[in-house]
Amino acid sequence: MKKFTLLCLVVLCAARPGFLAAAEEAAPLAEAVWKASGGENWPNVKTIDFTFAVEKGGQTLVSAEHHWDVVAQTDRVKWKGKDVTVNLADPATDEDGKAAYARWVNDSYWLLAPLKFKDRGIQFKAEGRKTIDGAECEVLLLSFDQVGLTPNDQYRLYIDPATKLLASWDYISEPGKSKHGTWENYQKSGGLTLATEHKMDEVEIKILNLKVTSSQ
Repeated sequence: MKKFTLLCLVVLCAARPGFLAAAEEAAPLAEAVWKASGGENWPNVKTIDFTFAVEKGGQTLVSAEHHWDVVAQTDRVKWKGKDVTVNLADPATDEDGKAAYARWVNDSYWLLAPLKFKDRGIQFKAEGRKTIDGAECEVLLLSFDQVGLTPNDQYRLYIDPATKLLASWDYISEPGKSKHGTWENYQKSGGLTLATEHKMDEVEIKILNLKVTSSQ
């Protein structure tokens, strides 16, 4: 999952004319998804509170509470008996500091991925339309230009043509290896529109106790 630098511009790869054309075609759709998720309201966001939970077979495998002070660039994370506040601009290098930062990177991506479409080093490629989970979706392939903790990850994004919200994605950790996950149960808070449930095989990821405060 990737570090959040929302004000940076999308970087498009110019390796091949065909890729460049697909990237140029993808840009308006990526912008539409960002806007539908509340991207234009992000500058007003002050804090985000949420609990990231992973459940399987009725059992909770992971539970991490976050108090993210967006203005101060800190995140207080409580998980596995730990209570760590991480400086997101300059993460600590001790074991707990690195673990808390990794939790923020992962958990915030499941919460805010569409709002990170303007991060530095994000690349998009348009892939037309495809029927997935019984519905026709617009498709974008998202990749990274050597940024973040896992720069080789890719995501195939399936977008609702009517709402421009992310409906699901394929997480591609390496060529030929992917996991399909849904984006559903969208909630509005503090000017943002965020998915709070994701289903991947037998695992369910939930965003609980969501509260976004903003200046508006």
